[in-house]
Amino acid sequence: MSQTSIDVDDAALAVVGVLLGTTNTEDTVNAALHEVIAQRKRLAMLERMMVRSREKVDQSPDPWRKTASW
Repeated sequence: MSQTSIDVDDAALAVVGVLLGTTNTEDTVNAALHEVIAQRKRLAMLERMMVRSREKVDQSPDPWRKTASW
């Protein structure tokens, strides 16, 4: 791993630490980086699945709702 010095928003770092369950800055930043990577991979998979089913990613979810109150 490399060592980098950056200015970090302390409030955002604290919130992300709670959300990810980390206890220090290094773990929080690394976990956040890994989470972004995983999220993008999930989004890419979803896009591929939707293309295969001939649906567009930006289409409204309304057609899949069971009732109007759902």
